[in-house]
Amino acid sequence: MEPRLAYERLLDEGRSKREALYESLKAQILDGGSASGERLPSTRRMAELYGLSRGTVSQAYDMLRAEGYVDAEQGSGTYAAYEAGVLRQGQEREQEPIGPQARSSGSDWFKRLEAASPPAALPDAADSLEAAAQRFASGRTDFRLFPAGEWKQALYAAVRQSLERPLEDGGRELTPAGSPELREAIAALLRRERGIHADPASIVVTSGSKQALALLLQTLIGPGERFVMENPGYGGIREAALAAGAEVLGAKVDELGIVPDDWDASLAAVTPNRQFPTGAVLPASRRAELLAWAERRGALLLEDDYDGEFRYTGRPGEPLKAMDAQGRVVYLGSFSRIMYSGLRIGYAVAPPWLVSRLVRAKSFYEPYSSGQLEQLALARFLQEGRYARHLGRIRRQYRRRLSALHAGLASLSGQPFRWSPAHAGLHQYAAWTAGEERYERLLRLAQERKIGWSDGRKYWIAQPGETKRPEPGALFGFAHLTEEEIGEGMKRLAEAWRSAKRE
Repeated sequence: MEPRLAYERLLDEGRSKREALYESLKAQILDGGSASGERLPSTRRMAELYGLSRGTVSQAYDMLRAEGYVDAEQGSGTYAAYEAGVLRQGQEREQEPIGPQARSSGSDWFKRLEAASPPAALPDAADSLEAAAQRFASGRTDFRLFPAGEWKQALYAAVRQSLERPLEDGGRELTPAGSPELREAIAALLRRERGIHADPASIVVTSGSKQALALLLQTLIGPGERFVMENPGYGGIREAALAAGAEVLGAKVDELGIVPDDWDASLAAVTPNRQFPTGAVLPASRRAELLAWAERRGALLLEDDYDGEFRYTGRPGEPLKAMDAQGRVVYLGSFSRIMYSGLRIGYAVAPPWLVSRLVRAKSFYEPYSSGQLEQLALARFLQEGRYARHLGRIRRQYRRRLSALHAGLASLSGQPFRWSPAHAGLHQYAAWTAGEERYERLLRLAQERKIGWSDGRKYWIAQPGETKRPEPGALFGFAHLTEEEIGEGMKRLAEAWRSAKRE
């Protein structure tokens, strides 16, 4: 096999022909491009490839053999001899750094991103055990309830539609904003379910709601500018804001949700329909105050309706977007929880002047919106009423599961958690009342019994000069568990709590 070498580049850097060939062959072997035992080209062939004399090639091969990087067998040829830091001739040597040294410490944007969030880790056995322990992890749904057969039919229909109306014949529009069919279907859904009258042209389809958040913040805010978000609040919003270089201001949250203030900022992210993580529903009077602030400041409100579809009792509040008469609200939604997490489809409903900017920003990463077949299938799923029927079925199931969770929490002796029954969403928030030391003890004992939940403290934002520690709280997810699984989990939690009180 003839290796591709960096010979010309090294030659341009001023190396002699012999040195350039030696160094490039050595790098090829160290990088694994020529595996141990692999035959190198003959001196004649190497001389032909690089316009060298056979003597020069022989000298380079001799240097490699002297250092143990190759073996030469009489009448057979020359073979790579480097393997995992041990040379085939028996010499032990320290492995040299492989590849070029990084000369850049990274861009300012990447440094901010690194500081805002820990690096994503690949799953391993430990991660799997941890996932198994998180019985009450929040934000999960039950794929066992998903109508996979109906979804396959929608996908097959999307394939047929795509073939019948190919893009190269101009049959369908392909833009960064997403499938026109899906944008029309989303507009109809919003009118019916949310009371939001949105033109399909004002809707931008994204790869999940987090992409929408990141694009919006990159488009709307610059380094050093102030950005308001709820405290506690969704960590993904904070990460996106910090990566954009914003100064994050944590807005107070009480039992009714965010407390409006006259913030000196041009952008705020809110979850009025179900505050994350507490689940509080913002009253109409405060919604009006938020809109008045945005109008007074010339600001925008990012309304994240992350799980508003899952309402089990009561009447949903009117979205800010439905109340917005001045174009001050960007509404964000997602299909990942109702359908399944692997379907990365979200959307943003933006004022006309912002749509073009958002599409321009998205086109930098995706000249054409990704997942076209899934978008066409989802549009059909919505238009044929399958989405509404599926949502109705899982709402009934999740309502029963939420009741089972409430019963389990109420049965804990001494009522260590204080909670107001959630009427919507995929988790129940509960504040801890029995002291931080006991909470830490309970966390440890519950983990030993393979029980866990999302710790509410991680959603708090420390403010400059603030010394007060956030009070412990828990997010109990329930949608992904059957009533029997919830009962078993609550039984183990009760055992852990009894042990925590005895210690």
